[in-house]
Amino acid sequence: MGEIDGNAIYFDTKQNQPLKARKSMLLDSEKTKNNARYIIYIILILLMIGGTVDLFMSSSGFYGEYTMTTLLKLSLMWFFEFICCVVFVHRILYRNVKHAIPASKKEFGLAIRNNNIWNMFSNKKVTTLKKIFAWILTGTILFTNIGFIYILDRVNQDGHLLGYMIGNEIFMLSLFGFLLFILYYLIWENNLIRWFGVVDKYQKRKLGE
Repeated sequence: MGEIDGNAIYFDTKQNQPLKARKSMLLDSEKTKNNARYIIYIILILLMIGGTVDLFMSSSGFYGEYTMTTLLKLSLMWFFEFICCVVFVHRILYRNVKHAIPASKKEFGLAIRNNNIWNMFSNKKVTTLKKIFAWILTGTILFTNIGFIYILDRVNQDGHLLGYMIGNEIFMLSLFGFLLFILYYLIWENNLIRWFGVVDKYQKRKLGE
């Protein structure tokens, strides 16, 4: 839900109560609240790397034509990317959650107000539009993942995958594991839809009912 005074604040949906546990040293909302502005730079860097990937393609094992071996290597790379991100982020967000104890309503409220999610909006009030935004964002990532697999299958059916020469597109294909992780993160690690639902109940003083 957020963090306050060195603690990560959670909400136990089964017990319907806020909890707190010592946060990971890597979890710091204050230091990361303005990181969104660097996203455009990250995208540009990725595009630049993608433009030069053919310079080291032969040494990476991705060269020649697409074969089942190539797809197997890509699948293993996706799996490695996904697992590494899941383990790393889970340790940051839930490092001491097993030792969580009840948190006060004041701590819960402060954690909510300090959450960087609000940086995307003009106020810190849950509205129907914000809930719709959460659903659209999650749905977009979900359909992007599904669409990637569908497009890959269509490309293969059209004869532009297996037996086709590997080009610079291999770099973007190799990043699919991160896209899978983003979907996992939005649904299981830090569900924005559920977050807004809990905050909405808190702001309407319905928690505990």
